[in-house]
Amino acid sequence: MEAAKPLPQAKSLPPTFDKLIKELPGLINQELPVAKQSNATEPAHDIVAFGDTSIGEIEKLMEELRVARDYLKAEGERIRRANARYAHLTSTASASVKIIAESMGKWRITEVEAAQ
Repeated sequence: MEAAKPLPQAKSLPPTFDKLIKELPGLINQELPVAKQSNATEPAHDIVAFGDTSIGEIEKLMEELRVARDYLKAEGERIRRANARYAHLTSTASASVKIIAESMGKWRITEVEAAQ
């Protein structure tokens, strides 16, 4: 029987994931900035500028969420492999105990027969 291998250490959270967890409550409750009045002849320029800012923030948040998703997938796979190793170790140990118990039972029967 081979010795149990130590579990690999969990990876630390990516910095963006930590940052996301810390900033998420503030992002949810954050009020949208009020557009400044400008002297632009086209009011659409203000709307486009505000939209560009919002789109950039959303894309940044989406990338942080992708990093978090990838991290969680990797950790889930690591835990699945660890559970599979423990399941194999448990079944091997159980089979070994069964073999030992059967062998000791045969010795006991032989001792009882020898005493008669």
